[in-house]
Amino acid sequence: MQANLNVTTLTSSPAATERTGCTGWRAWATACHGAWQADWRERRRDWRVWLVIGVGLALAVCAALLSSLELNATLAARADAQHAEQERWSHQGKKYPHAAAHYGVYVFKPLSVLAALDPGVERYVGSSVWLEAHKQNELIYRPADDEPGATRQFRLTPAFVLLVIAPMAMVFLGFGMFAGERERGTLASLRINAAPLGAIALARAAVLLCLAATLVLPACLAVGALEWSTAARSPFSDGAARTVLFGGGYLLYLCTWAALIAGVSAWAPSLRASLAVLIGLWAATTLVLPRAAIELAQLAAPLPTMQQFRADLDAALGTPDDPDQARRDQQQLLRQYGVSDVKDLPVNWAGISLRRGEEHGNRLFDAHYGRLFAAMRSQDNAAALAGWLSPAVALAGLSGAAAGSDTAHHIQFVNGAEQQRRAIQEVLNVAITANPEKNGVRYDGDQALWDRVPPFRFTYAPLDLDSLALRQVLPLAFLFLASLLLCGSGLRHLRRGSLR
Repeated sequence: MQANLNVTTLTSSPAATERTGCTGWRAWATACHGAWQADWRERRRDWRVWLVIGVGLALAVCAALLSSLELNATLAARADAQHAEQERWSHQGKKYPHAAAHYGVYVFKPLSVLAALDPGVERYVGSSVWLEAHKQNELIYRPADDEPGATRQFRLTPAFVLLVIAPMAMVFLGFGMFAGERERGTLASLRINAAPLGAIALARAAVLLCLAATLVLPACLAVGALEWSTAARSPFSDGAARTVLFGGGYLLYLCTWAALIAGVSAWAPSLRASLAVLIGLWAATTLVLPRAAIELAQLAAPLPTMQQFRADLDAALGTPDDPDQARRDQQQLLRQYGVSDVKDLPVNWAGISLRRGEEHGNRLFDAHYGRLFAAMRSQDNAAALAGWLSPAVALAGLSGAAAGSDTAHHIQFVNGAEQQRRAIQEVLNVAITANPEKNGVRYDGDQALWDRVPPFRFTYAPLDLDSLALRQVLPLAFLFLASLLLCGSGLRHLRRGSLR
């Protein structure tokens, strides 16, 4: 670190201060600038720095390229499939509307461009659902079903690069930030030169942050290229706010690691100790705690198996609606129109009966899926608590929410698809109700009826910033402040040690 010492002496010595007339914050800023130049010059000359950045950048480029190409192909395929489904529905021909309700239609989950950076749970929850009468089906076509186990365990994405690889690169580049000075016995020189340790720490952490930021560039370019090349409508009404939140979260995360590395390096008695502690913290916060949080969340709020959930729901659906209430409603309708037989009604009792059956099923779907989704939210809340210990956990939750690829947004889509299913049934059942049988001939719908069903265009709800701030932003900010406090205490410890 001789280059650092030379430049610090030239820019921050008392004589230099007197010559330039710099005092107070201006002198501090001058010292910081000089230390930044020295550290940058030294790292630029070190082949090991280029090796670490080169490997990390290669992984970042591969992750961004693969993710963006895959998302672009997925968006195009889903748009084509949705258009084909709409055409199939509109041109199904003349038939009884309830037969069309069972004919059904597929709808496909929209994806945001940010999902190229953080796919979240998208590979495991399915991409399409079939909407039909009397049933709320689960999503199908999970990409993970077609992947080998090794790919499911380790998938290279830009989010993985920034969450796991970028901090590791920062550790290897910065573990000797101050530990090297201590081991070489040059701490006293820093004090003799009158260079503020805070300015030196900020300068070296800034250089480290700039080196790590190179791993962000491929992801930014990939998102820009996707925004420019795709004409797909964004599924967000607050896309700009989500992008700012996404980028700001990752910037705060990398700043947390820069301050943490400076603090540990200042406290560590040797290079070996600094490297060992930082690698341990990296492994614990980016690998162990995220997985442990998921396992503990599953214990805190266990989910039923799909077989058990479906069996319970089918058993509930097998219980018919109140037949006595159905008879009372029928008699009331007969009295209302002054007739004695349903065949004489100006409306079709079959359509009314179908609507009653749908309403009965909807109540059961809301109850069973409501409990399932509540358990999922409880798992997310339990896992988010680990964000107070691991910045990676906090950032993963923030990143997935901003990209619309977390569990909460998946639940939004499931509910949106179910509302579309109910809208289809309502249109068809109203048509049946308004067209009673004539001479024993049932009413058949045609394309005019099928086109009354509004096309499925789903938009996610705006982010709940209050909830997001409490669950992810606040823990991430707390850990950043804690890393700053560690850095400050390490510099005080370093200052006392250099004066002995």
